[in-house]
Amino acid sequence: MYGIVYTPQAEEALRRLVSKAPHIVEGILNKIEWLARNVDSVRHECLRGHRDFSLHCGQYRIIYWLDRNSETVIVELIGKHDEVYRELKSHP
Repeated sequence: MYGIVYTPQAEEALRRLVSKAPHIVEGILNKIEWLARNVDSVRHECLRGHRDFSLHCGQYRIIYWLDRNSETVIVELIGKHDEVYRELKSHP
């Protein structure tokens, strides 16, 4: 199983969501844990122009990348589809 690291942006998104919709946070965390257990059997969707991948969880997107050397999933952004992709455009 890969380890999981959250960026400050991802942690903040989870904090905001937990007060509004704890059931959604539970689903997102379960999906991330599932990904960490199944990294080698998942077809990762690379985002055009980025090193990141996208994992779908209902209307939410989990933007992540893999550090295969340290066997870590780095969760960069979490949010609704349109919000996450808008924020990604502002990242180099």
